[in-house]
Amino acid sequence: MAKPMSRRAKRAKLICALALAVLLVPLSVGYAVTARRAAQNPPEPSVPQTTVPETTVPQTTAPQTTVPETTVPETTVPAGLFPRAGADEILTVTPEGDNWALTPVGYRYRLPADYVPELAAAVEGSDEQLDSRVAPAFAEMYAAAKAEGCTLTPYAGYVAQTRQAESYESRVQALTASGMAQETAALEAAKRVPPAGASEHNAGLAMDIGSASADFVNTAEYAWLTAHAWEYGFILRYPENKTDKTGVQAEPWHWRYVGEAAARAMHESGQCLEEYLGLI
Repeated sequence: MAKPMSRRAKRAKLICALALAVLLVPLSVGYAVTARRAAQNPPEPSVPQTTVPETTVPQTTAPQTTVPETTVPETTVPAGLFPRAGADEILTVTPEGDNWALTPVGYRYRLPADYVPELAAAVEGSDEQLDSRVAPAFAEMYAAAKAEGCTLTPYAGYVAQTRQAESYESRVQALTASGMAQETAALEAAKRVPPAGASEHNAGLAMDIGSASADFVNTAEYAWLTAHAWEYGFILRYPENKTDKTGVQAEPWHWRYVGEAAARAMHESGQCLEEYLGLI
């Protein structure tokens, strides 16, 4: 038969039960509140994260283009092609060899006294003549200008040295008659009328076109020559801005054959023949 629980034991058991109840009630209440909140605010569904793969854009490299170097033609001929005359020196020259068209002819560069080129009519039907090596180029230039409404009338081509001598002496006498000293008159006359052998006309390398007048510079023919003569191997021999280089007064009518390559080089560089040949 079980022994009855003492009063003290009963009291202790009651105290333990009350303590346990005190602990369980808050827990029950907290759980109920949490459950009610969960019911009112259900958790948002979890969206799986998707990883977008990185796209690698290929780099495009523009192909490199190599610009070819432009070779600028030399504007001077090889040094020593023609000897340079000294201040008081007169050299004898003859238009021969590979560079015949570039032969300098002037006061200090004179043709042999007996030099006469092989001649041909500058234009069919004209009495004016040129060196036979120059005439075809002039005829071609004449025809090209004619097709564009310009007439390059051959005014004075080849001139014999005997006739040249007469013209020069006449000029010298006119200057001395005006009071100029003989030596000074000889140099001054050459600026307009070269002595025998010193004129490009004596070599048949030049043509006076239209007329021997300063007014020629105002004509359509002069404008055409300025734009196109170099294409046929001709240059304006005595430009107004080069008198200190040529030693000759401006002559817009006087056009000299030097060959197509040299004419192009001088046209592009703005050089006169003396500069091109390095004779300054």
